[in-house]
Amino acid sequence: MKKNMKKMVSAITMTAMAASMFAMPAAAEEKTSSITYPLETDIESVSWYAQEGIVPHEKFKDASESPFHTGLAKHLGVNIDWSFPTTGSDANTFTNTLMADPFSLPNIMQCYVMDNAAQYIDDEIIWDLTDYIQEYAPDYYAFLQTNPAYDKAMKDDQGRYYTFGFFREDGGWNDSYEGPVVRKDWLDECGLEVPKTISEFENVIRVFNEKYGATFDSASTRINDMGICGAFGAYAGFSVNTNYGYYVHDGKGGLADDGWRDYVRWMNKMWSEGLLDQDMLTEDDTTIKDKIHNEKCGVSYTSMGQLNIWNKEEEAAGNEGTWIGIPYPTADDGSLSAVFGGPGVGKHTTVITKTADEDTMKLCLQMLNYAYTEEGMLYWNYGDEGVSWEYDEDGVPQFTSLVKDDPDTDPMTKYNGATWGSCCIQATNLLYQKNSQTAIDANNTWFYIDEDEEKNREITSGWRYPVGISFTIEESDKLDEISQNIPTFVNESYASFLTGANDINDDAVWEQYQKDLESYNLSEILEIRQAAYDRYLAR
Repeated sequence: MKKNMKKMVSAITMTAMAASMFAMPAAAEEKTSSITYPLETDIESVSWYAQEGIVPHEKFKDASESPFHTGLAKHLGVNIDWSFPTTGSDANTFTNTLMADPFSLPNIMQCYVMDNAAQYIDDEIIWDLTDYIQEYAPDYYAFLQTNPAYDKAMKDDQGRYYTFGFFREDGGWNDSYEGPVVRKDWLDECGLEVPKTISEFENVIRVFNEKYGATFDSASTRINDMGICGAFGAYAGFSVNTNYGYYVHDGKGGLADDGWRDYVRWMNKMWSEGLLDQDMLTEDDTTIKDKIHNEKCGVSYTSMGQLNIWNKEEEAAGNEGTWIGIPYPTADDGSLSAVFGGPGVGKHTTVITKTADEDTMKLCLQMLNYAYTEEGMLYWNYGDEGVSWEYDEDGVPQFTSLVKDDPDTDPMTKYNGATWGSCCIQATNLLYQKNSQTAIDANNTWFYIDEDEEKNREITSGWRYPVGISFTIEESDKLDEISQNIPTFVNESYASFLTGANDINDDAVWEQYQKDLESYNLSEILEIRQAAYDRYLAR
């Protein structure tokens, strides 16, 4: 079914969103909730660890000063003993250290999706929630039944529920938070239209280079995630560490293919002609701003949040530079294989550990269920009504001056828990308020690729290796053994292809690269990942 998917953030659409945003969907024959909050319990306290996402705002010494954390305990009616990674530590390492001592774990642990959850269940480190979830987390269970991708991601291959997830409203609108951007004032000065095809995209870069001496530049971590590879029929960028290098197409997993080669071939051409910034391999969100504000870059690939920052800093400096989001370039024939995106399922996972006895586990389920209720979704996204937010005349939640006039970085995170991700549903309206209209328009441009919803999903998320895939113990051990070196090899090879140290146009060189990938166990890695993917589909 086709419809016009372009969304304008106006009073009309916001009113419509208000009507649907907090109407929590329920499974056809399941009652949604018999739980009343605050809860009544004799349990003295529950320990809760959060790796990221809901760490107290930097202005607070700990959770006892944080309005969100103290308020959540009040709404739940449960004393919460919060813990987080120590300041300056690597969050993943800190979590792994905790997991090494399963008898001392907090009752609730929020970290990242456990692809070895089955092992943790079998080893009695975390609870199998299957027999309890419908009764003690009815709103969460009902929400999962609204989308097969949601439900599958929260189970292991045996169909056992084990986690509470992070979800984004509107089918992953904010999963496409990265994309190409351009200096709008330069486009106008040069009499250029917003580019649509890769040839038009390249032409804009060339014209800007000739007129302003500017190049195409991007923070390496962003361009490596996905970049504009979809214009070349590819399904992944250059990063394998974050799984973006792996994709699924027509039911089969892959890594570097001929489309990827065509993409790198184009990048190498642009590099050799001086049209790409020569620091792109090491650029980050901080260093690139020097190029942005000194007019050394006119076309880039960045995030909605960075686009906000660039324009605010340009305005504060009295500059005329105005950056806007532009569509992902298609091939010259109009085809586009993929863009940076996802299905609206985040990588956060929140489990209940076996340090909680059965009664405490049931209480934890009720606590975590709160975020998926109408009242809880409001609190997790905005905080307390009348304090950090209130309804506007259209019935849409809006942050109050307490938040809007706060000069601190991301002040809304003092009061909410959904900005960066946790065990909750992130409201699109939250992101509308966090970002400028220009950034919102950019995200719309990146996400609404095609008017056909099915085609849109295929391009924005159909290629993604799904969140929630599980590996067996044997598979996990084997991947640990054979896949550790392939990310470094792929990243180093990309750099050598980009700069011309290795000739991407030489068939012999390309064939050797593919042979070298095999020497790094690519076929066996893909075989394991394919088996896990097939089991995921069968859940």
